[in-house]
Amino acid sequence: MVSSRWASATLVPVFLGILVAGCGASAPTGPNHTACGRTGQADVVVELQTGKVVDSCVQLPKGSLSGEALMRRSGIEFALQHFSFGDAVCQIDQTPLSYTSCFASGQPYWALYTWTGKGPWKAATKGISDLSFKAGQAIGWHFGTGSPPPPPRPPLAD
Repeated sequence: MVSSRWASATLVPVFLGILVAGCGASAPTGPNHTACGRTGQADVVVELQTGKVVDSCVQLPKGSLSGEALMRRSGIEFALQHFSFGDAVCQIDQTPLSYTSCFASGQPYWALYTWTGKGPWKAATKGISDLSFKAGQAIGWHFGTGSPPPPPRPPLAD
């Protein structure tokens, strides 16, 4: 079990690095992205370490969904680990194949980003279970070391 003091001491620099890397960052829209969001949908964008982008539009109920519920409805495989700041995603689409900790020193991890429907991705400052998404918004993931850049930005619906 990971102590919350260790997790806080280890994860604060990681999240600050992600925040600095994510500020102002945006990438061109990829060819495999579909427009979603203006019809009651939110987008889940996952950029794998191979560069492949997995994208899923999720129909939302009236109101909003938690990040965890959005991921579950996306149909994209993922696994969680609980920390003092909330739940963290340790595995997406079977990457990595195995792990003992979401944030092992020097190892790649899943960086979490949010998108409000305009502007750049923002690095998340909470765990996935504490985030909430409305129609037109997106959750994004990029697997890497250091401060992984955000995934490609979801397009605006026509």
